[in-house]
Amino acid sequence: MKEPKKLLGRMTAFLLCCVLLTGCSQKPTDPGRTEPPSETEPPAASENETEPEETESSIWTLTGVREGTAYDGWTFNALVYNNQSWGRGELCVEELTGEVLNDAYFNRNLYVENLLGITITQDARHHESLVQTFTNSVAAGDNAYSAGWLRQRDAASCAMNKTCLDLNLLTLDLGNPWWDYHSIQDTMMGGKNYLVATDITIADKDAIWPVYFHKGILEEEMLENPYELVDAGKWTFDKLRKMAAQAMKDLDGDGVMDRDKDRFGYVTHEENYAASWMACGERLVGIDEEGIPFTAFESERFVDVYNKIYKTMNADYCYWRQIGVNGRIFSQGRALFLNEVISGMRYMREYEFDFGVLPLPKYDEVQDSYHTYVAEGAALMIVPKTIDDVDRLGRTLEILGYTGRDQILPAYYEINLKTRDSRDVESGRMLDICLNTRCYDLGVMFDWGGIVMTVKTGMENVTRIITAKGNLMKTSMAKAFKVLDIEVPEG
Repeated sequence: MKEPKKLLGRMTAFLLCCVLLTGCSQKPTDPGRTEPPSETEPPAASENETEPEETESSIWTLTGVREGTAYDGWTFNALVYNNQSWGRGELCVEELTGEVLNDAYFNRNLYVENLLGITITQDARHHESLVQTFTNSVAAGDNAYSAGWLRQRDAASCAMNKTCLDLNLLTLDLGNPWWDYHSIQDTMMGGKNYLVATDITIADKDAIWPVYFHKGILEEEMLENPYELVDAGKWTFDKLRKMAAQAMKDLDGDGVMDRDKDRFGYVTHEENYAASWMACGERLVGIDEEGIPFTAFESERFVDVYNKIYKTMNADYCYWRQIGVNGRIFSQGRALFLNEVISGMRYMREYEFDFGVLPLPKYDEVQDSYHTYVAEGAALMIVPKTIDDVDRLGRTLEILGYTGRDQILPAYYEINLKTRDSRDVESGRMLDICLNTRCYDLGVMFDWGGIVMTVKTGMENVTRIITAKGNLMKTSMAKAFKVLDIEVPEG
Protein backbone atom coordinates (compact mmCIF):
# COMPACT_ATOMS: atom_id res chain seq x y z
CA MET A 1 0.00 0.00 0.00
CA LYS A 2 1.31 3.44 -0.88
CA GLU A 3 2.13 5.79 1.99
CA PRO A 4 -0.42 8.67 2.31
CA LYS A 5 2.16 11.40 1.88
CA LYS A 6 3.65 9.77 -1.22
CA LEU A 7 0.20 9.09 -2.63
CA LEU A 8 -0.78 12.74 -2.19
CA GLY A 9 2.30 13.86 -4.10
CA ARG A 10 1.63 11.34 -6.85
CA MET A 11 -2.02 12.38 -7.14
CA THR A 12 -0.97 16.03 -7.44
CA ALA A 13 1.34 15.03 -10.26
CA PHE A 14 -1.47 13.01 -11.80
CA LEU A 15 -3.76 16.03 -11.95
CA LEU A 16 -0.99 17.97 -13.65
CA CYS A 17 -0.44 15.06 -16.02
CA CYS A 18 -4.11 15.02 -17.00
CA VAL A 19 -3.92 18.68 -17.98
CA LEU A 20 -0.78 18.04 -19.99
CA LEU A 21 -2.29 15.01 -21.68
CA THR A 22 -5.25 16.90 -23.06
CA GLY A 23 -2.88 19.04 -25.05
CA CYS A 24 -1.16 15.92 -26.36
CA SER A 25 -4.17 13.80 -27.30
CA GLN A 26 -3.24 13.89 -30.97
CA LYS A 27 -1.06 10.93 -31.89
CA PRO A 28 2.53 12.20 -32.09
CA THR A 29 4.53 12.29 -35.28
CA ASP A 30 6.34 8.99 -35.69
CA PRO A 31 10.11 9.42 -35.86
CA GLY A 32 10.78 5.70 -35.86
CA ARG A 33 8.55 3.94 -38.36
CA THR A 34 8.62 3.80 -42.14
CA GLU A 35 5.31 2.03 -42.59
CA PRO A 36 2.14 3.97 -43.49
CA PRO A 37 0.39 5.53 -40.49
CA SER A 38 -2.33 3.63 -38.68
CA GLU A 39 -5.82 3.73 -40.14
CA THR A 40 -7.03 4.93 -36.76
CA GLU A 41 -5.39 8.35 -36.76
CA PRO A 42 -6.95 10.45 -33.98
CA PRO A 43 -8.46 13.85 -34.74
CA ALA A 44 -6.40 16.93 -34.04
CA ALA A 45 -6.80 18.30 -30.52
CA SER A 46 -9.15 21.28 -30.35
CA GLU A 47 -8.00 24.53 -28.78
CA ASN A 48 -10.48 24.34 -25.90
CA GLU A 49 -9.86 20.67 -25.11
CA THR A 50 -9.37 20.49 -21.33
CA GLU A 51 -11.08 17.37 -19.99
CA PRO A 52 -8.91 14.26 -19.47
CA GLU A 53 -11.90 12.03 -20.33
CA GLU A 54 -11.52 12.99 -23.98
CA THR A 55 -7.92 11.87 -23.91
CA GLU A 56 -8.89 8.62 -22.23
CA SER A 57 -11.54 8.04 -24.88
CA SER A 58 -8.93 8.38 -27.62
CA ILE A 59 -6.60 5.99 -25.79
CA TRP A 60 -9.27 3.30 -25.67
CA THR A 61 -10.03 3.79 -29.36
CA LEU A 62 -6.44 3.85 -30.56
CA THR A 63 -5.24 0.90 -28.50
CA GLY A 64 -8.31 -1.28 -29.02
CA VAL A 65 -8.57 -1.78 -25.26
CA ARG A 66 -12.16 -1.83 -24.01
CA GLU A 67 -13.11 1.46 -22.36
CA GLY A 68 -13.17 1.25 -18.58
CA THR A 69 -10.83 -1.75 -18.41
CA ALA A 70 -9.36 -2.00 -14.89
CA TYR A 71 -7.28 -4.60 -13.09
CA ASP A 72 -8.00 -3.96 -9.39
CA GLY A 73 -4.54 -3.43 -7.94
CA TRP A 74 -2.55 -5.83 -10.15
CA THR A 75 1.20 -5.12 -10.17
CA PHE A 76 3.02 -4.85 -13.48
CA ASN A 77 6.64 -5.60 -12.59
CA ALA A 78 9.42 -5.18 -15.17
CA LEU A 79 12.91 -6.67 -15.14
CA VAL A 80 15.39 -4.05 -16.39
CA TYR A 81 19.10 -3.25 -16.26
CA ASN A 82 20.53 -0.33 -14.29
CA ASN A 83 24.27 -0.41 -14.92
CA GLN A 84 24.76 0.74 -18.51
CA SER A 85 26.48 4.11 -18.21
CA TRP A 86 25.58 5.33 -21.69
CA GLY A 87 22.00 4.03 -21.93
CA ARG A 88 18.82 4.51 -19.94
CA GLY A 89 17.26 1.14 -19.14
CA GLU A 90 14.75 1.91 -16.42
CA LEU A 91 10.97 1.89 -16.67
CA CYS A 92 10.27 3.71 -13.38
CA VAL A 93 11.62 6.84 -11.72
CA GLU A 94 11.23 7.82 -8.07
CA GLU A 95 9.92 11.36 -8.28
CA LEU A 96 9.44 14.50 -10.33
CA THR A 97 12.73 16.36 -10.74
CA GLY A 98 12.00 18.99 -13.37
CA GLU A 99 14.05 17.11 -15.98
CA VAL A 100 11.81 16.62 -19.01
CA LEU A 101 12.43 12.94 -19.69
CA ASN A 102 12.41 11.90 -16.05
CA ASP A 103 9.09 13.66 -15.49
CA ALA A 104 7.61 12.15 -18.66
CA TYR A 105 8.30 8.69 -17.25
CA PHE A 106 6.85 9.61 -13.86
CA ASN A 107 3.70 11.17 -15.28
CA ARG A 108 3.14 8.41 -17.82
CA ASN A 109 3.38 5.68 -15.20
CA LEU A 110 1.13 7.55 -12.78
CA TYR A 111 -1.46 8.12 -15.49
CA VAL A 112 -1.52 4.45 -16.51
CA GLU A 113 -1.67 3.31 -12.88
CA ASN A 114 -4.78 5.39 -12.31
CA LEU A 115 -6.31 4.59 -15.69
CA LEU A 116 -6.06 0.80 -15.26
CA GLY A 117 -6.02 0.53 -11.46
CA ILE A 118 -2.58 -1.08 -11.39
CA THR A 119 0.84 -0.48 -9.83
CA ILE A 120 3.93 -0.25 -12.05
CA THR A 121 7.22 -1.40 -10.53
CA GLN A 122 10.62 -2.54 -11.69
CA ASP A 123 13.42 -4.82 -10.60
CA ALA A 124 16.58 -3.10 -11.81
CA ARG A 125 19.76 -5.20 -11.81
CA HIS A 126 23.17 -5.48 -13.43
CA HIS A 127 22.64 -6.61 -17.01
CA GLU A 128 24.89 -9.65 -16.55
CA SER A 129 22.42 -11.14 -14.05
CA LEU A 130 19.24 -10.64 -16.05
CA VAL A 131 19.27 -13.83 -18.15
CA GLN A 132 19.66 -16.04 -15.09
CA THR A 133 17.11 -14.03 -13.10
CA PHE A 134 14.52 -14.24 -15.90
CA THR A 135 15.22 -17.95 -16.50
CA ASN A 136 14.96 -18.80 -12.79
CA SER A 137 11.64 -16.99 -12.50
CA VAL A 138 10.16 -18.88 -15.44
CA ALA A 139 11.48 -22.19 -14.11
CA ALA A 140 9.87 -21.47 -10.73
CA GLY A 141 6.62 -20.33 -12.35
CA ASP A 142 6.41 -17.51 -9.83
CA ASN A 143 5.21 -14.83 -12.31
CA ALA A 144 7.61 -12.38 -10.70
CA TYR A 145 7.92 -10.41 -13.94
CA SER A 146 5.31 -9.20 -16.39
CA ALA A 147 7.98 -8.37 -18.98
CA GLY A 148 11.69 -7.81 -19.26
CA TRP A 149 13.86 -5.33 -21.14
CA LEU A 150 17.17 -7.05 -21.80
CA ARG A 151 20.11 -6.27 -24.06
CA GLN A 152 19.72 -7.80 -27.50
CA ARG A 153 21.94 -10.82 -27.01
CA ASP A 154 20.57 -11.43 -23.51
CA ALA A 155 17.00 -11.33 -24.81
CA ALA A 156 18.02 -13.78 -27.54
CA SER A 157 19.54 -16.07 -24.88
CA CYS A 158 16.23 -16.11 -23.03
CA ALA A 159 14.45 -17.03 -26.24
CA MET A 160 16.91 -19.88 -26.80
CA ASN A 161 16.25 -21.04 -23.23
CA LYS A 162 12.59 -21.42 -24.21
CA THR A 163 11.55 -19.01 -21.47
CA CYS A 164 9.89 -16.41 -23.73
CA LEU A 165 6.34 -16.22 -25.02
CA ASP A 166 5.63 -15.62 -28.69
CA LEU A 167 4.33 -12.04 -28.53
CA ASN A 168 1.68 -12.86 -31.12
CA LEU A 169 -0.10 -14.88 -28.41
CA LEU A 170 -0.75 -11.77 -26.32
CA THR A 171 -3.89 -9.68 -26.70
CA LEU A 172 -2.17 -6.89 -28.59
CA ASP A 173 -1.62 -5.72 -32.14
CA LEU A 174 2.03 -5.67 -33.19
CA GLY A 175 0.95 -3.52 -36.13
CA ASN A 176 0.44 -0.57 -33.79
CA PRO A 177 3.16 2.05 -34.26
CA TRP A 178 4.49 1.85 -30.70
CA TRP A 179 5.86 -1.60 -31.60
CA ASP A 180 8.89 -0.98 -33.81
CA TYR A 181 8.12 -2.42 -37.23
CA HIS A 182 11.77 -3.04 -38.05
CA SER A 183 12.47 -5.07 -34.93
CA ILE A 184 9.39 -7.17 -35.66
CA GLN A 185 10.36 -7.90 -39.26
CA ASP A 186 14.08 -8.35 -38.64
CA THR A 187 13.70 -10.76 -35.68
CA MET A 188 10.80 -12.87 -36.94
CA MET A 189 11.41 -16.61 -36.88
CA GLY A 190 8.85 -18.77 -38.59
CA GLY A 191 6.08 -16.27 -37.91
CA LYS A 192 7.02 -16.02 -34.22
CA ASN A 193 8.22 -12.89 -32.48
CA TYR A 194 9.97 -13.28 -29.15
CA LEU A 195 11.71 -9.89 -29.13
CA VAL A 196 10.52 -6.36 -29.88
CA ALA A 197 11.65 -2.76 -29.52
CA THR A 198 8.94 -0.57 -28.04
CA ASP A 199 8.03 3.01 -27.23
CA ILE A 200 7.31 1.96 -23.63
CA THR A 201 10.91 2.96 -22.87
CA ILE A 202 13.79 4.63 -24.69
CA ALA A 203 16.11 1.71 -23.88
CA ASP A 204 16.43 0.86 -27.57
CA LYS A 205 16.58 4.42 -28.94
CA ASP A 206 19.65 5.33 -26.88
CA ALA A 207 21.54 2.63 -28.82
CA ILE A 208 20.94 4.07 -32.31
CA TRP A 209 24.29 4.42 -34.08
CA PRO A 210 24.81 7.65 -36.11
CA VAL A 211 27.87 9.41 -37.48
CA TYR A 212 28.98 12.59 -35.70
CA PHE A 213 31.17 15.10 -37.51
CA HIS A 214 33.36 18.03 -36.39
CA LYS A 215 32.19 21.14 -38.22
CA GLY A 216 35.43 23.04 -37.66
CA ILE A 217 37.59 20.38 -39.31
CA LEU A 218 35.09 20.08 -42.15
CA GLU A 219 35.34 23.81 -42.84
CA GLU A 220 39.12 23.92 -42.39
CA GLU A 221 39.58 21.22 -45.01
CA MET A 222 36.91 22.77 -47.27
CA LEU A 223 35.11 19.43 -47.57
CA GLU A 224 31.69 18.83 -49.11
CA ASN A 225 28.59 19.56 -47.06
CA PRO A 226 27.58 16.13 -45.70
CA TYR A 227 23.96 17.19 -45.14
CA GLU A 228 23.64 17.93 -48.86
CA LEU A 229 25.26 14.59 -49.66
CA VAL A 230 22.72 12.77 -47.48
CA ASP A 231 19.79 14.62 -49.03
CA ALA A 232 21.06 13.83 -52.54
CA GLY A 233 21.54 10.13 -51.73
CA LYS A 234 25.30 10.52 -52.25
CA TRP A 235 26.50 9.97 -48.69
CA THR A 236 28.48 6.75 -49.27
CA PHE A 237 31.42 4.89 -47.75
CA ASP A 238 33.65 6.15 -50.54
CA LYS A 239 32.74 9.75 -49.64
CA LEU A 240 33.44 9.10 -45.96
CA ARG A 241 36.78 7.45 -46.80
CA LYS A 242 37.89 10.32 -49.02
CA MET A 243 36.93 12.99 -46.50
CA ALA A 244 38.49 11.08 -43.59
CA ALA A 245 41.76 10.65 -45.47
CA GLN A 246 41.95 14.38 -46.18
CA ALA A 247 41.21 15.30 -42.55
CA MET A 248 43.97 13.08 -41.08
CA LYS A 249 47.00 14.98 -39.77
CA ASP A 250 50.24 13.77 -38.18
CA LEU A 251 50.30 16.70 -35.77
CA ASP A 252 53.65 15.90 -34.13
CA GLY A 253 55.31 15.08 -37.46
CA ASP A 254 56.85 11.78 -36.36
CA GLY A 255 55.41 9.79 -39.26
CA VAL A 256 53.27 7.61 -36.99
CA MET A 257 49.58 8.12 -36.23
CA ASP A 258 49.37 8.28 -32.42
CA ARG A 259 45.93 8.03 -30.81
CA ASP A 260 47.00 10.47 -28.06
CA LYS A 261 48.57 13.14 -30.25
CA ASP A 262 47.41 13.15 -33.85
CA ARG A 263 44.22 14.00 -35.72
CA PHE A 264 42.23 11.16 -37.25
CA GLY A 265 39.67 11.24 -40.00
CA TYR A 266 37.48 8.56 -38.47
CA VAL A 267 37.20 7.06 -34.97
CA THR A 268 34.95 4.24 -33.82
CA HIS A 269 35.26 0.78 -32.21
CA GLU A 270 34.79 -2.89 -33.09
CA GLU A 271 30.99 -2.78 -33.10
CA ASN A 272 31.23 -0.62 -36.20
CA TYR A 273 31.90 -3.70 -38.33
CA ALA A 274 28.34 -4.95 -37.78
CA ALA A 275 26.99 -1.39 -37.94
CA SER A 276 28.63 -0.88 -41.31
CA TRP A 277 27.51 -4.07 -43.04
CA MET A 278 23.95 -3.39 -41.89
CA ALA A 279 24.25 0.21 -43.12
CA CYS A 280 25.12 -1.26 -46.50
CA GLY A 281 21.96 -3.38 -46.44
CA GLU A 282 23.66 -6.65 -45.54
CA ARG A 283 23.03 -9.15 -42.71
CA LEU A 284 24.68 -12.25 -41.33
CA VAL A 285 21.17 -13.70 -41.16
CA GLY A 286 18.28 -12.51 -43.33
CA ILE A 287 14.55 -13.31 -43.23
CA ASP A 288 12.92 -14.80 -46.32
CA GLU A 289 9.37 -14.15 -47.57
CA GLU A 290 8.06 -16.98 -45.39
CA GLY A 291 9.57 -15.44 -42.27
CA ILE A 292 12.33 -18.08 -42.09
CA PRO A 293 15.89 -16.97 -41.17
CA PHE A 294 18.69 -17.92 -43.57
CA THR A 295 22.43 -17.30 -43.78
CA ALA A 296 22.92 -14.15 -45.83
CA PHE A 297 26.67 -13.52 -45.55
CA GLU A 298 27.74 -15.86 -48.35
CA SER A 299 26.82 -13.53 -51.20
CA GLU A 300 29.34 -11.77 -53.40
CA ARG A 301 27.94 -8.40 -52.32
CA PHE A 302 28.46 -9.17 -48.62
CA VAL A 303 32.10 -10.03 -49.36
CA ASP A 304 32.56 -6.76 -51.29
CA VAL A 305 30.90 -4.78 -48.49
CA TYR A 306 32.97 -6.41 -45.77
CA ASN A 307 36.22 -5.87 -47.66
CA LYS A 308 35.47 -2.17 -48.01
CA ILE A 309 34.66 -1.94 -44.29
CA TYR A 310 37.91 -3.73 -43.45
CA LYS A 311 39.97 -1.35 -45.59
CA THR A 312 38.24 1.65 -44.03
CA MET A 313 38.65 0.49 -40.44
CA ASN A 314 42.33 -0.39 -40.93
CA ALA A 315 43.39 2.70 -42.85
CA ASP A 316 45.84 5.11 -41.21
CA TYR A 317 43.10 7.72 -40.84
CA CYS A 318 40.93 5.43 -38.67
CA TYR A 319 41.28 4.43 -35.02
CA TRP A 320 38.97 1.70 -33.63
CA ARG A 321 40.95 -0.70 -31.46
CA GLN A 322 39.75 0.28 -27.99
CA ILE A 323 36.24 1.23 -26.84
CA GLY A 324 36.16 4.63 -25.18
CA VAL A 325 39.25 5.98 -26.91
CA ASN A 326 37.19 6.94 -29.97
CA GLY A 327 34.99 9.25 -27.90
CA ARG A 328 37.98 10.79 -26.14
CA ILE A 329 39.74 11.57 -29.43
CA PHE A 330 36.60 13.20 -30.84
CA SER A 331 35.92 15.19 -27.65
CA GLN A 332 39.43 16.64 -27.88
CA GLY A 333 38.67 17.89 -31.38
CA ARG A 334 41.07 15.42 -33.02
CA ALA A 335 38.72 13.58 -35.38
CA LEU A 336 36.46 14.51 -38.27
CA PHE A 337 34.02 11.59 -37.93
CA LEU A 338 32.89 9.55 -34.95
CA ASN A 339 30.61 6.51 -34.86
CA GLU A 340 28.92 5.99 -31.50
CA VAL A 341 25.51 5.57 -29.88
CA ILE A 342 23.03 8.42 -30.04
CA SER A 343 22.92 8.76 -26.26
CA GLY A 344 26.36 10.35 -26.54
CA MET A 345 24.70 13.57 -27.68
CA ARG A 346 23.75 14.48 -24.12
CA TYR A 347 27.43 14.53 -23.16
CA MET A 348 28.46 16.47 -26.26
CA ARG A 349 26.56 19.54 -25.09
CA GLU A 350 29.72 20.49 -23.21
CA TYR A 351 31.97 20.39 -26.29
CA GLU A 352 33.55 23.70 -27.25
CA PHE A 353 33.33 22.95 -30.97
CA ASP A 354 30.23 22.55 -33.13
CA PHE A 355 29.26 19.12 -34.37
CA GLY A 356 26.61 17.64 -36.62
CA VAL A 357 24.85 14.28 -36.90
CA LEU A 358 24.49 12.03 -39.96
CA PRO A 359 23.11 8.58 -40.75
CA LEU A 360 25.58 5.83 -41.52
CA PRO A 361 26.70 6.02 -45.16
CA LYS A 362 25.36 3.78 -47.90
CA TYR A 363 27.59 1.31 -49.71
CA ASP A 364 27.11 3.18 -52.97
CA GLU A 365 24.66 5.55 -54.65
CA VAL A 366 22.77 2.62 -56.18
CA GLN A 367 21.66 1.48 -52.72
CA ASP A 368 18.03 2.49 -52.35
CA SER A 369 18.06 3.83 -48.77
CA TYR A 370 20.07 4.45 -45.64
CA HIS A 371 20.07 1.85 -42.84
CA THR A 372 20.80 2.52 -39.19
CA TYR A 373 22.36 0.04 -36.81
CA VAL A 374 21.08 -0.35 -33.24
CA ALA A 375 23.91 -1.27 -30.87
CA GLU A 376 24.06 -4.57 -29.00
CA GLY A 377 23.28 -2.79 -25.72
CA ALA A 378 19.78 -1.86 -26.92
CA ALA A 379 17.09 -3.35 -24.70
CA LEU A 380 14.38 -5.42 -26.38
CA MET A 381 11.19 -6.47 -24.63
CA ILE A 382 10.50 -10.13 -23.85
CA VAL A 383 7.62 -11.75 -21.96
CA PRO A 384 7.89 -14.88 -19.77
CA LYS A 385 6.08 -17.87 -21.26
CA THR A 386 4.51 -18.63 -17.86
CA ILE A 387 2.49 -15.41 -17.73
CA ASP A 388 -0.93 -16.22 -16.29
CA ASP A 389 -3.16 -13.73 -18.13
CA VAL A 390 -2.31 -12.92 -21.75
CA ASP A 391 -5.32 -10.61 -22.09
CA ARG A 392 -4.46 -8.44 -19.09
CA LEU A 393 -0.78 -8.22 -19.97
CA GLY A 394 -1.39 -7.55 -23.66
CA ARG A 395 -3.84 -4.75 -22.98
CA THR A 396 -1.60 -3.20 -20.35
CA LEU A 397 1.33 -3.25 -22.77
CA GLU A 398 -0.81 -1.55 -25.42
CA ILE A 399 -1.68 1.27 -23.01
CA LEU A 400 1.94 1.59 -21.90
CA GLY A 401 3.06 1.62 -25.54
CA TYR A 402 0.60 4.30 -26.60
CA THR A 403 1.32 6.56 -23.63
CA GLY A 404 5.06 6.06 -24.04
CA ARG A 405 4.72 7.18 -27.63
CA ASP A 406 2.51 10.09 -26.63
CA GLN A 407 4.60 11.37 -23.72
CA ILE A 408 8.03 9.74 -23.38
CA LEU A 409 9.10 9.65 -27.04
CA PRO A 410 8.42 13.38 -27.65
CA ALA A 411 10.28 14.30 -24.44
CA TYR A 412 13.26 12.22 -25.49
CA TYR A 413 13.28 12.87 -29.20
CA GLU A 414 11.79 16.30 -29.91
CA ILE A 415 12.83 18.11 -26.72
CA ASN A 416 16.08 16.45 -25.66
CA LEU A 417 17.73 15.18 -28.85
CA LYS A 418 16.48 17.62 -31.49
CA THR A 419 16.27 20.76 -29.34
CA ARG A 420 18.51 20.53 -26.27
CA ASP A 421 21.38 18.39 -27.59
CA SER A 422 21.60 19.26 -31.30
CA ARG A 423 23.66 22.18 -32.59
CA ASP A 424 21.69 22.82 -35.79
CA VAL A 425 18.37 22.24 -37.53
CA GLU A 426 19.89 19.88 -40.08
CA SER A 427 20.85 17.40 -37.36
CA GLY A 428 17.16 17.04 -36.54
CA ARG A 429 16.43 15.92 -40.10
CA MET A 430 19.31 13.48 -39.96
CA LEU A 431 18.00 12.06 -36.68
CA ASP A 432 14.67 11.49 -38.42
CA ILE A 433 16.46 9.34 -40.97
CA CYS A 434 18.28 7.40 -38.25
CA LEU A 435 15.12 6.61 -36.31
CA ASN A 436 13.18 5.79 -39.47
CA THR A 437 15.74 3.29 -40.77
CA ARG A 438 16.67 1.18 -37.73
CA CYS A 439 17.65 -2.40 -38.45
CA TYR A 440 18.61 -5.59 -36.62
CA ASP A 441 20.51 -8.78 -37.44
CA LEU A 442 19.52 -12.13 -35.89
CA GLY A 443 23.03 -13.36 -36.64
CA VAL A 444 24.51 -10.72 -34.35
CA MET A 445 21.89 -11.32 -31.63
CA PHE A 446 22.09 -15.11 -31.50
CA ASP A 447 25.71 -15.49 -32.65
CA TRP A 448 25.00 -18.90 -34.18
CA GLY A 449 28.25 -20.73 -34.83
CA GLY A 450 30.25 -18.15 -32.88
CA ILE A 451 30.81 -16.05 -35.98
CA VAL A 452 30.25 -12.56 -34.57
CA MET A 453 33.50 -12.04 -32.66
CA THR A 454 35.44 -13.30 -35.66
CA VAL A 455 33.93 -10.90 -38.17
CA LYS A 456 33.71 -7.85 -35.92
CA THR A 457 37.36 -7.90 -34.92
CA GLY A 458 38.46 -7.50 -38.52
CA MET A 459 39.57 -10.31 -40.80
CA GLU A 460 41.27 -9.51 -44.09
CA ASN A 461 40.17 -12.76 -45.76
CA VAL A 462 36.44 -12.82 -45.12
CA THR A 463 35.94 -15.55 -47.73
CA ARG A 464 37.96 -17.90 -45.55
CA ILE A 465 35.75 -17.04 -42.58
CA ILE A 466 32.64 -17.81 -44.61
CA THR A 467 34.07 -21.16 -45.62
CA ALA A 468 35.16 -22.02 -42.08
CA LYS A 469 32.11 -20.76 -40.22
CA GLY A 470 29.27 -21.09 -42.73
CA ASN A 471 28.39 -24.73 -42.18
CA LEU A 472 28.84 -24.44 -38.41
CA MET A 473 26.48 -21.48 -38.37
CA LYS A 474 23.87 -23.36 -40.42
CA THR A 475 24.10 -26.33 -38.07
CA SER A 476 23.67 -24.08 -35.04
CA MET A 477 20.68 -22.36 -36.64
CA ALA A 478 19.02 -25.71 -37.41
CA LYS A 479 19.41 -26.77 -33.78
CA ALA A 480 17.96 -23.46 -32.63
CA PHE A 481 14.94 -23.79 -34.89
CA LYS A 482 14.29 -27.25 -33.49
CA VAL A 483 14.45 -25.91 -29.94
CA LEU A 484 12.05 -23.09 -30.82
CA ASP A 485 9.68 -25.37 -32.77
CA ILE A 486 10.22 -23.42 -35.98
CA GLU A 487 9.35 -25.40 -39.10
CA VAL A 488 11.80 -24.84 -41.91
CA PRO A 489 10.68 -26.01 -45.38
CA GLU A 490 13.05 -28.52 -46.96
CA GLY A 491 15.18 -27.20 -49.77
